[in-house]
Amino acid sequence: MAELFHIGLTVKNLERSIAFYRDIAEMQQGEYLEAQSPAFDRLTNNPGAKLKVVYMQAGSFLLQLIEYVAAGGTTLDLHHNNVGSPHISLYVADVEAKYRQLTSRGDVTITSDIIQIAPTMRSFYTEDPDGVPVEFLQLTD
Repeated sequence: MAELFHIGLTVKNLERSIAFYRDIAEMQQGEYLEAQSPAFDRLTNNPGAKLKVVYMQAGSFLLQLIEYVAAGGTTLDLHHNNVGSPHISLYVADVEAKYRQLTSRGDVTITSDIIQIAPTMRSFYTEDPDGVPVEFLQLTD
């Protein structure tokens, strides 16, 4: 049986994305590396690629942030209903406190109010610096 290792997101600016996932999503920054090799080019079918990569961690979840320094692609339309568009959901203990914290900052794009999405779930959405939807979700009794 396969086991999840990580989910990767390609970003425009690695440092800006690290700051968001560290400071806003409260993830821990892990290993940083740079990659450029014919083997990676073959693996991704993207000749001439040069990348900067960092892993961010929340519990057992690993998020791989990738910035293409060379041979990057185009920016995708990340609207939630587009096929292939990711969203990231993170548990929080108090969704109202997280909402207040982020609205008071003034530098975070919040795209919804707090919504009761199920009898035991409340959440709201933000966007990371590249427009990827990031959900903060609280499970309630």
